[in-house]
Amino acid sequence: MVKQQKKIVTQKNIQTLKNENAKRILIIGDFVASAIADALKKLFTNNNDIVIMNYTIPASGLARTDYYSWQSNISKLINQNNPNVIIMMIGANDNQPITNSHNIINTDQAEWLRIYKQRIAEIAESLHASGKSWIWIGQPAFGSDLLTQKMKIFNALYKHETKKSGGYFLDIWSGFSDEEGNFSFSGYDVHGKIAKLRTNNGIYFTSEGKKKLASYLEKPLKNILNFHAFSHEDPDSTYKAIQKHRQESNSQEPSNIVRQPPMSLDDMAQKNIYLLGRRETSFIEKTWSPLNGNQKDRADNFSLP
Repeated sequence: MVKQQKKIVTQKNIQTLKNENAKRILIIGDFVASAIADALKKLFTNNNDIVIMNYTIPASGLARTDYYSWQSNISKLINQNNPNVIIMMIGANDNQPITNSHNIINTDQAEWLRIYKQRIAEIAESLHASGKSWIWIGQPAFGSDLLTQKMKIFNALYKHETKKSGGYFLDIWSGFSDEEGNFSFSGYDVHGKIAKLRTNNGIYFTSEGKKKLASYLEKPLKNILNFHAFSHEDPDSTYKAIQKHRQESNSQEPSNIVRQPPMSLDDMAQKNIYLLGRRETSFIEKTWSPLNGNQKDRADNFSLP
């Protein structure tokens, strides 16, 4: 069987005319990491002191190592690119079975969790062994309640292994959820204004959402690279803008202003069954491929039971 070529995001339009000693930021991971890389590249387009190296693979994860194995490639990527800091974000595609030469291990089996923990630990150890500064970004909530619950579990595992291995874990959950911690289409943008942050399918990010993703890296990158690179008025401008907006909102009537603006039923119901960069389902072995062509419980599966 011929496997479809993986979509690897590389430096097709790598920033040019950078200073010889420009700081190099390597971004690896899935489609959420790719969204962050896009936003950072736009942010630093005219900054000659920063080079963004986007080596994300949108449809990748830690579950399907037969599709792409980060464990086998991460050290090589680091050695080839010699980054000053590494940004890792993975997991949105991982709510699916793990396969090996003997059997298929479903997500509800204890063995699945054991293997997944081990793979996280291997990635964290590789990042630690590189001797580079590294950041592991947690996943946000998604439109699917089941996937959101899985991301909470995964984030706890990422955080544990990151701290254990000496990395910096970055939690972005509150920025893309409501006051109860549940998924929200809208929220505060980088200017402290209410904006739509997620696309109608509850998976991807709007342009404002991407900017907000990137804004979470302002403080850790500044601490690691010892510079203020983000084009805000001051280092705390995002926080101050949000606080100012909240104070202005609280002074108005009614006092119980909701964070999420109304959305039409059409918007809420719009469906998109494909992950960014997703391979054709024919790539998946027929022995376990679901009848409807979508893997149960993945972010991109909106089929009825």
